[in-house]
Amino acid sequence: MNRYLNTEAIVINKKKLDESDLLVTILTPSKGKIVCLAKGAQSIKSHRLSHLQIGNITKCHLYTKNNRYWISESYSLDSFLKNPKKLTQINLLFYFLEIINHLIPENQHIEKVYDISKLIINSICQNNLIKYIQNEINLIKILGFGVPPEIISAFNQKDYKTTQKLIQKYFESIIEHPIHSKKLF
Repeated sequence: MNRYLNTEAIVINKKKLDESDLLVTILTPSKGKIVCLAKGAQSIKSHRLSHLQIGNITKCHLYTKNNRYWISESYSLDSFLKNPKKLTQINLLFYFLEIINHLIPENQHIEKVYDISKLIINSICQNNLIKYIQNEINLIKILGFGVPPEIISAFNQKDYKTTQKLIQKYFESIIEHPIHSKKLF
């Protein structure tokens, strides 16, 4: 493991560790999904907290210590909540990030997953459901699960509501439990 890493990343998840520290899960172009410690990120003096919001595309400066990545600096390249969003867009983002968090193993790089994830977030920002579903289908292909014919058929018939429901059920069958963020729909 290289001691220092400067990388672009998508913030997938974050958890409070104590009053000032965060455990941040990010998706990177070269390392895949990694969990990092952001020491002091929640303190009043820290500028990192706003850059580490879920859904943000950030530039992170990481270093390793005791076989763990630590975030020393971060700044937003694209903030999802920069412009006002509809509740359905925010929920769709949480839904997508929950899927990524479950499907991508930690410390495993899968070619093109980062790029397709950026496209999916961009289609959510643009409120473009068709592009979102196309990219979801591409993600399934990239991950190597194979796209069930009923999903392709519903998409080709432009029945996007059914397509999305089928994709959701397929993801739930892969991760073997219900997706929690869908409850907000």
